[in-house]
Amino acid sequence: MRSGNIYLRLFSFLLAVLLSVPAFADSMKAELSNNLARFRYSMSGTGQSFGNLESSAGFLYTNNTTGKNSYLMDVGAFVRGESVEAPIIVSIGGRVYAGKVKNYTVYAVGLGGDATLAPESWGGFGLGAYIMLAPSVVAFGDSNGLVEYGATLNFDVSPQATVQLGYQKIDVDISKNNAGTINIDNGGFFSVSIKF
Repeated sequence: MRSGNIYLRLFSFLLAVLLSVPAFADSMKAELSNNLARFRYSMSGTGQSFGNLESSAGFLYTNNTTGKNSYLMDVGAFVRGESVEAPIIVSIGGRVYAGKVKNYTVYAVGLGGDATLAPESWGGFGLGAYIMLAPSVVAFGDSNGLVEYGATLNFDVSPQATVQLGYQKIDVDISKNNAGTINIDNGGFFSVSIKF
């Protein structure tokens, strides 16, 4: 049995487990740029005394001008903490990535988090930043590590809708054929999040 099939089965199992978690708030995010489309479905679980448990599943597709297109799927779980005294929301957790970058297979387990600053006095505006790191010890297939980070300017159009302008960079280190670092995305994006 090929090792890629094992990772695909593990990824499918994790996705099924995350989608079966009881949820009280769901959201869908669509992110677009010149050569990238990314979609993410997120759920917040109930009953956690340590903060809200958020689980998500995402899909990213790039139309690279350098030749081969890339795609990444991910499932993740984060614990989100909010403070009544401070206008900041912090999440920490991890994601399991699986996909293809050019001709190379990528499997990785990333740890990281995000933070959003949104004071009420800003009238719906907010600032956000995030980072996910997957070093070589938790990268498999042809990959030798993955780094994803970015920053956003957010605006709450309504309690159910948010728009974002942001910058992100996603790099994958490829060990096969000494390919080195391949950039999946590096640039600005526009996104819309809908809560339901």
